[in-house]
Amino acid sequence: MTDMGVCACPGCEHHVSSEQAVITEGRAYCCKVCAAGHPGGSDCVHKGCPCSELNRPAEGEESAGEEVMDGFSNAQF
Repeated sequence: MTDMGVCACPGCEHHVSSEQAVITEGRAYCCKVCAAGHPGGSDCVHKGCPCSELNRPAEGEESAGEEVMDGFSNAQF
């Protein structure tokens, strides 16, 4: 087991071991939720971790990072 440092998720304070690491784009995360960017406001697997609140979308804000364009038409590619 190797210590891979602190989780790459903004605000997460947990150290990542090689056994538990989730590697995404060359960065080590402590859990799948942190690696995915807290989709839908999901909490970190570590109870009380500050990253859960820091990465929670504001009310009414989409967490998927995709913009919704209502009534968009006549697109040219």
